[in-house]
Amino acid sequence: MNIYLIGMMGSGKSTLGKTLSEKIQKPFIDLDSEIEKATGKSITEIFDIDGEEQFRKMETKQLKQYSESIVACGGGIVLNNANRKFINENGIAILLLATMGQLAQRLSSSNNRPLLADDNMEEALTKLWLERLIDYLDTANFTIETDGKNPEQLTEEILVQINS
Repeated sequence: MNIYLIGMMGSGKSTLGKTLSEKIQKPFIDLDSEIEKATGKSITEIFDIDGEEQFRKMETKQLKQYSESIVACGGGIVLNNANRKFINENGIAILLLATMGQLAQRLSSSNNRPLLADDNMEEALTKLWLERLIDYLDTANFTIETDGKNPEQLTEEILVQINS
């Protein structure tokens, strides 16, 4: 069984995934990093050169490669119905939540976020959130609020949920 971490960019999927992986001794997979390794391009380059549609195809293919792992999914993985179905059939999906202000703060120094090329980051994040909200909730087995908590606290919360 996989544990899929889903949520907005900047919600802490990669950071938490590493901590959770160490705690429960399952491999950690960051889908975006794996796509970058497989293509030799950054996510931004893939969006710029190949387009978002091609990136989403790569993401779907990459999603299906792993078992018995902690998988940090890209923020838009839930946009594809087949991805949502695959996640639900192959593991537990945990939606990580953070306020738009917290997300904007965490992402303020990132230049590898092609969907945030907007001037107003909070506005762009809110728009993405509203577009994806139903798909996130449809996919998630449970949600975890991340604001003000460190990865160790969040890992314990997740383990309580998984084991209950």
